[in-house]
Amino acid sequence: MQRGHLTKDDVERFEGQLGKLIVVKKALELALINPAIQDDQKRAYSLALMQCERTQREFRRAFIAMKVGLARWASKNRIVQAA
Repeated sequence: MQRGHLTKDDVERFEGQLGKLIVVKKALELALINPAIQDDQKRAYSLALMQCERTQREFRRAFIAMKVGLARWASKNRIVQAA
């Protein structure tokens, strides 16, 4: 994937990575509600969850930018049909 030359496959791969990030976030949330974990583990999981959420927001912004970039170059007829 080169800068400025995105294809639909590039966006789909990026979407897959975003999906993996969502799964990791869910796993961290589930680990935090487990009553058997220690306080130091909770602290570590909380920090990891905050970092995961931050990264997820950045991924979403980039993903939207990719989608908009691809739509901008799509033919007008395909955009009208999709709407």
